[in-house]
Amino acid sequence: MRTRKIQPPRALLFSSACALLTVLAAHTSYGFDPNYDSDGDQSAIRFVSEDRSVCIRSDFPGGRVNRCVQIGPHEFDLLIRPEQQPINDSAWYAFQVRSTRPCELTIRLRYDGGTHRYAPLTSRDGETWFPADGLVTAVHPFGKQAVLKVRVDSKPLWVSARQLLTNHTVDEWIETIAKRDYVDDDVIGYSVENRPIRRLTISESGSPATIFLMARQHPTEITGMIGLMRFVEAISARTDRASAFRKQFTTVVVPTANPDGVARGHWRCNASGVDLNRDWKHFTQPETRALRRELLAYRTAGRRSLYLFLDFHSTYEDVFYTAEDVDQAFPPNFTSTWLGAIQRRFAWYDVNHDASHNSNRTTSKAWVRDTLDVAAVTYEFGDTTKPNEIAELANGSADEMMRLLVQRRTEHLQQKQQLVSVQPATTP
Repeated sequence: MRTRKIQPPRALLFSSACALLTVLAAHTSYGFDPNYDSDGDQSAIRFVSEDRSVCIRSDFPGGRVNRCVQIGPHEFDLLIRPEQQPINDSAWYAFQVRSTRPCELTIRLRYDGGTHRYAPLTSRDGETWFPADGLVTAVHPFGKQAVLKVRVDSKPLWVSARQLLTNHTVDEWIETIAKRDYVDDDVIGYSVENRPIRRLTISESGSPATIFLMARQHPTEITGMIGLMRFVEAISARTDRASAFRKQFTTVVVPTANPDGVARGHWRCNASGVDLNRDWKHFTQPETRALRRELLAYRTAGRRSLYLFLDFHSTYEDVFYTAEDVDQAFPPNFTSTWLGAIQRRFAWYDVNHDASHNSNRTTSKAWVRDTLDVAAVTYEFGDTTKPNEIAELANGSADEMMRLLVQRRTEHLQQKQQLVSVQPATTP
């Protein structure tokens, strides 16, 4: 018996094509980045299913899918590959999916160079995110694959390893903080792809006594970025504690050290494929050179102008990383006193301090400790630490830091005054 392949009616094909064009044309302005070039980004794809009903895309700032292959009518394989190998296992994925008609898709994440570290979050607008662990129906025993069952319709659905905090989102946050009359906003340099490396300066006095905060050397470390934002909000708040601190200290903040990696959805590296937090010896990249130049200015301003350096990151658990001899740096014994104050403040929380992590590697923390003889801490929040807990911990740790540093500086100034007063008068 002779068989004939049944073709769908032309009207149906036409309506599906029109619907798909609507899907592709509805390009949200969320996360707009004037320097983002999806054509030059191997992690930016726009895939359309064989019947033109499903669109999967990662061609937006922070998106990452390296390849999409359709396996069946409602089944797709997504390849997730890092920008450089070997690399730390921070397998980032972020994509948007929608369909011209409601259906359930099977989406298999295949990891090359990493494993399934991050449970997915979903969003309908790219801004408000919800845990979506239930999407995962199976994970390979060694984490090399994960299977997701995803209900989709004509409204875009973002699926991401963590919430998207794009350069655009952080810029909006910077501009909100900078509206306060004691906050300035400028640029300390530019990235490989010419994105600005922005700086906030927070002070009510212009005091040379400074603390330096930075984040996002590694783009995927979202909880660390949230921690920095909440920490800075505490310092810039209109409270008595914060105002007293700002009258004695200047806070310098570089929120995004690696804007190219953030835009391109990189796991760890900048646009040149360099892990910036392993470049603090040779300084081969424009981002680390700009940060070094900024930090060295405090040495020329006076030996005791920089009081504290904090570099915010994310890892598997909350932890403070320091050098073994951090308490011998200036201010003496500050770090252990600060961590002890945090522990007393949060009885429900176990302060985790690792004093030997990467102390001899080319990290920001090690360079600052060795070069500037200043207390330097890598402040890590866990991948799964909840945003409300991050806010509480960051706010509380900032409050304790402000209290202790004001106390230390007051004592320091009193000691200097006493030394001046006991000096014998010179004879004419």
